[in-house]
Amino acid sequence: MEMRVQNVIRKMKCWFLLPLLLLSVNSSAQVKYFIIPDQAENYTLNHYKLSTSGLYKVNETIELFNVVFNIHPGDTSKAGSKKEENLVLFSVLPDLEGRKMWKEVALDTLQTSILPFGKIRRLFEYNSMSNFVEKYGDTTKYLNDYKIIVKKGDKFFIPNTCLLQFYAIRNRPEIFANPFGTINSELNPISILEFEKSFKKSYPKKIFPLYEMAESRYGKDCFDRIRDRREYLSKTIKLKDGSHAYQFWTYTDWHVHSHDFEIDRGIDRFVYLPGKGIIGGSFDFYFYFHRKKLPIEYTDFMQNIKEEKVMIADNYK
Repeated sequence: MEMRVQNVIRKMKCWFLLPLLLLSVNSSAQVKYFIIPDQAENYTLNHYKLSTSGLYKVNETIELFNVVFNIHPGDTSKAGSKKEENLVLFSVLPDLEGRKMWKEVALDTLQTSILPFGKIRRLFEYNSMSNFVEKYGDTTKYLNDYKIIVKKGDKFFIPNTCLLQFYAIRNRPEIFANPFGTINSELNPISILEFEKSFKKSYPKKIFPLYEMAESRYGKDCFDRIRDRREYLSKTIKLKDGSHAYQFWTYTDWHVHSHDFEIDRGIDRFVYLPGKGIIGGSFDFYFYFHRKKLPIEYTDFMQNIKEEKVMIADNYK
């Protein structure tokens, strides 16, 4: 009898603690926010809008917010045009479920979740292999874990869908290492199709990782994701204002099951303009997930990859 009473008490304790546990989990998973200021002091901010109509055949808009800052916190000189600096990219993606991209919020309800710029800098270090004493995992990009707050008039808005990712800008000869998350405009250019030929020579029986989007995730050959992921320079682009930008593509696979977003791919092809940040790109992981809502098919996605098609901000086309 005493044993039964003890078991009942234990179960009651578990049920009592469960809400507290759920509250703790929910709290730890709470969305964090970064306010886009009217004037930035410790970094350079550049904002661009991309039309999705050409690449994904749907009349929507993507907004890019580039936060560029100096490598060393004590460096007070203006960032944005140096050979080596850091870039945090917030990408506001269209809500393809029918909701508006932005929703109004009361700023005072988010005060405990707002991150200062110093925290953003620390996030960069944790996700860009910038601190040699840290242990790094597979995650380098975040979908809806971190969002921006934008002021329009006297009101504040947050996006429904926001992707956060990080790049170390390190323009230097190719002899130096270029780990995942590096933008280096001094690399020797190589296109996706050229790289595919080299891949096939080394792995003749394997599917080229960029083409795996429709393949089964079960029993697939393991891509060496920690060792092989990398951004490659594809070509130099002359913009309408006469400036030269650099187009990159990301060497990584498709490994997440079809019911979830392949967040790790991020802005898988992108255009970088020195002094201005990332001014264009593609988000195949997001639009392929929503492909049933789009008037394009698998073959169109594959063609976009092979031809390295991207969206570019209207003011630079």
